[in-house]
Amino acid sequence: MRNMNFKLIVTSMLFSMYLNAQTEKSCGFIYAQEKARKQIPDYDKKLKEIEVFNSSNFHNNLRLASATLTIPIVFHILHLNGSENISDAQIQNAVSILNTDYRKNNSDTNLIVQQFKLLASDCNVEFKLASIDPQGNCTTGITRHYNVKTDWTTDFQDYIYTWPNDKYLNVYIVRSMPNGAAGYTYLPGTVPPNIDAIVILHNYVGNIGTGSNFGCRSLTHEVGHWLGLSHVWGNTNNPGVACGDDGVNDTPITKGHSNCNLSNAIDCTPNVVENIQNYMEYSFCSKMFTIGQTNLMNGVLASTIANRINVTSPANLNATGIVNPNYNCAPKAEFSTPNLILCEAASIQFTDFSYNGSVTNWLWSSTGAQNTSTLQNGVLTFTNTGLTPVKLKVGNGFGNDSITKINFVTVLSPNGATLNATQSFENGSFPDNQWIASVPQLGSGFAQTTTVGATGQKSMYINNYYDNPNQPASLYTPEFSLNNVTGAQLYFKYAYAQQGNSSDTLRIYITSNCGATWTMIYNQSGSDLATIAPINSHAYVSPLATDWKSEMVSLSQFQGQSNVYLKFEFESDPTGPGNNFFIDDINLSGTVGLKTNEIVSQNIIISPNPAKELLLIKSSGAVIESIEILDITSKTVVSYANQNANEINVSLGSLAKGIYFVKVSSNEHTEFKKLIIE
Repeated sequence: MRNMNFKLIVTSMLFSMYLNAQTEKSCGFIYAQEKARKQIPDYDKKLKEIEVFNSSNFHNNLRLASATLTIPIVFHILHLNGSENISDAQIQNAVSILNTDYRKNNSDTNLIVQQFKLLASDCNVEFKLASIDPQGNCTTGITRHYNVKTDWTTDFQDYIYTWPNDKYLNVYIVRSMPNGAAGYTYLPGTVPPNIDAIVILHNYVGNIGTGSNFGCRSLTHEVGHWLGLSHVWGNTNNPGVACGDDGVNDTPITKGHSNCNLSNAIDCTPNVVENIQNYMEYSFCSKMFTIGQTNLMNGVLASTIANRINVTSPANLNATGIVNPNYNCAPKAEFSTPNLILCEAASIQFTDFSYNGSVTNWLWSSTGAQNTSTLQNGVLTFTNTGLTPVKLKVGNGFGNDSITKINFVTVLSPNGATLNATQSFENGSFPDNQWIASVPQLGSGFAQTTTVGATGQKSMYINNYYDNPNQPASLYTPEFSLNNVTGAQLYFKYAYAQQGNSSDTLRIYITSNCGATWTMIYNQSGSDLATIAPINSHAYVSPLATDWKSEMVSLSQFQGQSNVYLKFEFESDPTGPGNNFFIDDINLSGTVGLKTNEIVSQNIIISPNPAKELLLIKSSGAVIESIEILDITSKTVVSYANQNANEINVSLGSLAKGIYFVKVSSNEHTEFKKLIIE
């Protein structure tokens, strides 16, 4: 018998149908394998243990299971209420196809080529939806979660719904995956228990609903990996490249096939036909497992690897509700809304996504809302600013359930005025009910640091070295107005050190409709975001004064608008590693109420800018008659009259750090220049 070279299996199905055409998909094997090695310190040791287990050759000599083994299965549907939120009927259809394939009850076995008809095997394995969850509650074996992770990233942090892997076969249903993959899983025992699950696209599940006959055997293929099988050509995702071996004695050496050309089935060994119709092929004409493959899977289910032996045990079949199932369940509460950002005193409608049983009553509530609602899709009116929880309680004749989503709704602060966003984060604690910071599902959000700042000793930062956020983290300003404002600009400073080639990103958005829509006004990432040379081995914790970069962003296209907010959004590179990000001295500037005869030209030069204690003002044209320095609310804070000179020195010692405007008047016209005092 040829020994199996067990390695991490990450499977992707190679075809999808668009306009009745079949297009080959790319493979996520290398990416996922390397990611697993980085995150699992003893990964290679686990692989070696499986190799030793398999080298006993037990599966070629083991007798087939005399009794049918039943595997409890649970499906976790991640969705945004699109087509990926497939029906219970489609899930049940997929389980039926699994049982047909693993019991050799498929009607097309008569089409198996002659050389393999006697090797086609009944695996004596069946699958049933669990009817008891890990907490001992009634379940239909199908859970539904409104979650952006339906666009899967293969990140280990994404597996937040997995039930115990020694009791259930977990299957995640998602909308999309990277690298063109349609499904993947890992060999048993190579990853932590919560990662021991199958992830698959919704349209490769079953053959009704969004499924199809073309892709409905994809789940059969992935379950084969979960039970220890390799691809028939070996542990790669590159069929047709080189002859390879899966270590199973009755599956011939093969290159693997991306089509079903049965008349050209001899590639590797003269006169030896290859098993193109195997479920562990990519030919998409799968019809069989061999006896050797069946023995290997039965052996895995009889082993302590990932405690698979417990999955089919009588005790577990009782614990998971496979014996005497009852699907008359109380509902499980779940909900969401398309808009999670709004202004104070605004109303929002939520959508009920409860599952597990028919709902007959609803109760919506929030500590930040002035009302409750008993509608299926409740409407709440929010009166408290900041991050606000929302609770849904649902019930039917079999029981009740509730869910509270903490920090679910962001109610923006209305406590603003014209250009009031001038913030160095030195006074008070941030975020507060005016400067609001989102809380990622996992990882760090914007927080105040009291140890470093561009001005003073405080700033806002993201702990992106030790606690990477798993979704964009946002910082919202209070409301401000750009009515009757000219020359509106955003000014801020930040410090960031790129780690390696990571692509951490800062984006800035603006809204004038309470977050219903946002316009991006700034976007920098990776090396373009970095303010110093890359750091490859340690956290960036103490920016030097020279590390801080000053940025200005024009807001001129939004002048004349009121009820304006800014959002600073930091997104950690999902492939990592990342590093810490600091932001400080966020200021909005502009001139309020300029007279129509006041113009801005290039005849005046002010230097230095930014300035500290002394400012030189020079005119290349008319003689300067008077000078005023105005703060960002257009209040005059320094005034010089009757100058009648071309060069004037102005003392700035009495002015605080920040943004100002210099108004220079002559007998010909008036000019305005922006001034920054550091």
